[in-house]
This record gives sequence, C-alpha cells and structure tokens, in this order.
Amino acid sequence: MTRPALASLAVFALLACSPGQSTPDDPAPQQTAIPVEPDGGIGDGAPPLPELIGTIPPRFRGVWDYVEGNCAPASDLRLDIGEASITFYESAGQLTGIEDSGTGSVIVTLAMEGEGETWEERRELVLEDGGARLLVLDPADASAGRDLPRKRCDN
Repeated sequence: MTRPALASLAVFALLACSPGQSTPDDPAPQQTAIPVEPDGGIGDGAPPLPELIGTIPPRFRGVWDYVEGNCAPASDLRLDIGEASITFYESAGQLTGIEDSGTGSVIVTLAMEGEGETWEERRELVLEDGGARLLVLDPADASAGRDLPRKRCDN
C-alpha cells in the first residue's frame, strides 16, 4: 500500500471510532449532569463549605495566656489575637482565611512567620466558660491543645 492510501485508511479508522458522532439509527448520546451549586456555579456535588467570614470575631480578640501564666509579654504561652492576625511568643500569623464552624468556634488559616521560616497553619479557636477561656486547637486533631487552656488577660 502507498503512503497516501495508508494515511487515508488511518484517518477513516479514526473517524469511524470517534465518540459523539451518531447516525440516524443510533440512540441519542447519554449526557452526564454537572452538579450545580445553590449560587448557580458548577460544583462537584460535595457538601457546602462552612461560611467564610472576613475577620476574627471580637469575642476572640485580645491578649490570652495559659491559665497559670502571668500575662507578661515574655510568657511563652501568651498570644495576642487581633482583627486579622495572631501573635504567638516567637511567631506571628496573618489571617488568610476564616471559617465559622457553626458551633461558635472559628477555624483560622494563617500565613505564619517566625524564627526565619514561613508556613501556613490552621487553628480552631474555641471559647469555654462563657468566653473566659480559650482553646487553640488543631482542626485535624481536636485533642491537640486541649491541655493548654488560656485565660483572658487585662492588657
């Protein structure tokens, strides 16, 4: 067979096997529905994400220290929560995302910086005892951090 004949045969074979080409005898092609989110966007059918909010709610803001700490700036468990940042003893994080958990706590995503390094961190902020105590938990391991409750400081 000649080269042009081989090329024509290859093209014919490809066209014969192409999906989506129907003849009058073929049934209508099946279409897969794409899930649509409530806001009209195309989704993946997954449950909706928790509500995103803009800043750390006022009830979490302020200076906190370990319940047995003295609230001094040198306390290694002290943290200062602002509207869009959290400052720890040797590191600081800028808010890049926050979710309302729907249970009164919030999950913050922070762009962290400290001791010459940068990283991203997610923490769940949980208030207890009517807002007098704060837990800073790892959302992937809710038991991590429960042994370090913090009290609100006056300063």
